[in-house]
Amino acid sequence: MSKACAHCNTSKEKETCAAGTSPTCMRCNRLKIGSTARHSKRMIHHTSPKDVQHGDLRVSTAVSRQRAKSKDNDSHLSYSSSSPCSSSSSTPRDDEPWTPDSTEVVVISPEKLLAAPVNFQTTSDALRTVTDVEQFSAIHSPFIFGSSFIPGSQKTVYAILQLSAPVLTEGYLAFLGLMSNYQKSPVIRRSEPDMFKAAKGLQRLRSVEISNDYSAACALFLGQTMYVFDVLTAPYSSTAHSIVRSSLMSTKAWLPRLVQAPIMDTITMSPILIDTVECLVHREIPIIRLDPQRRVIVDRYLGLCATLLPHLYDICECSNTLKIQAPPVGSEAHTALHDRLDGLEQTIRRWRPQTPSGLFESYGQHAVLAMVTQANVYRLAALLILHRLRYPLGVEDGAAWKLANGIFSELSFFAKSAVNVKESSALPVVFPLTMAMFEIYGPGEDLLERLTSFTVQISCVARLQEFVKLARASRESGFGGIWFDLVDAHLRVAVPP
Repeated sequence: MSKACAHCNTSKEKETCAAGTSPTCMRCNRLKIGSTARHSKRMIHHTSPKDVQHGDLRVSTAVSRQRAKSKDNDSHLSYSSSSPCSSSSSTPRDDEPWTPDSTEVVVISPEKLLAAPVNFQTTSDALRTVTDVEQFSAIHSPFIFGSSFIPGSQKTVYAILQLSAPVLTEGYLAFLGLMSNYQKSPVIRRSEPDMFKAAKGLQRLRSVEISNDYSAACALFLGQTMYVFDVLTAPYSSTAHSIVRSSLMSTKAWLPRLVQAPIMDTITMSPILIDTVECLVHREIPIIRLDPQRRVIVDRYLGLCATLLPHLYDICECSNTLKIQAPPVGSEAHTALHDRLDGLEQTIRRWRPQTPSGLFESYGQHAVLAMVTQANVYRLAALLILHRLRYPLGVEDGAAWKLANGIFSELSFFAKSAVNVKESSALPVVFPLTMAMFEIYGPGEDLLERLTSFTVQISCVARLQEFVKLARASRESGFGGIWFDLVDAHLRVAVPP
């Protein structure tokens, strides 16, 4: 049975469509619009969805069970009870495209997606974007090291969106519309930020009730998407960090289970990293200390830094003690605190990231280079933080400059090859680069020009330049305190990872 052609159907011209039994629409031909008739297809219902096993979690099984239990309002994350915790992250191959098992979601071709509405309005718009590799990649690539992470991230976001659509949809739609302005290639027509949907998303986040693993994962994912929205649309807002902290606090009881499932790394690792970085800058204590896991974590945004996070948490504890009430010089408490700082410095100097076997084969050399670069500069930034906790500006500057130059050197090596920059998607080094720019003028500014393809990260660094200039000016005018004091008084911009 013939229907209106694709163009007439989209433009609400079904009644005047002249497709008839012809393979093309005469009306569209006359208007020089290429279009073909649409034919009805019988929907095929699958009797049982195929399990897509990913670590300890079977995504499609969880979705199916959730739908079966939704009538009784009883949902729960489905773990495999017979499988032990994986020793390494389960990594999808680049040649393993993913589409959902559900027949309720229609996977639309890229050509039709290009003609989609400018604004993301409905759950169907969100699901359509998630289920299309090209669109999903265009939206999420600033937060994903490389294409090898795309299939796993798709599966996770799809499952969370399916199970938590009433809570997640509005905030995620606001995120999708905003990120269409940061895509490397024009896959999706650009959209103005939808402040109304973002406000609804924040309202949902404040009122969400966490009763199971999936609702916890939903809150974590919504928290990080709202964090990104706030950072990019309200750069001088002081609420961005509180958004992530709120989601972590409300889900703290569920996180020990979630971090054991590799499929949930997409949801769990980013907010933990964001909170830890902001706490390093503001001398606060993070909500979560990511203790060592029985598996090697390689994350789409945290990269290879999972085993560094516990040490960063410990730095935050020491820093917070110095901020609230520094023990008197010469006291036992003062000696114990500085002994702990010395121990942390030695531990971090020796730290090297854990890597699974077959790292290059699983993720590709460009993504691995980006992740190794991130790990190296975070290690140096942690040492720089420790140094400046001990010594104010103007004291022992030589050691600080050596660490800052090490950060610049690592990033310059990465930026030397235009191919590396082009083929890598994300480079979460805003925090280390900003720390180094506090110390030395020049190399950081040059790097901003060489790394402009990482639009989200570099725009965040650029917004921090006002504070960097203030710190430099304070030093030149004789300020003799630690630069953390300047943070407390003058920093009004988020410091993303």
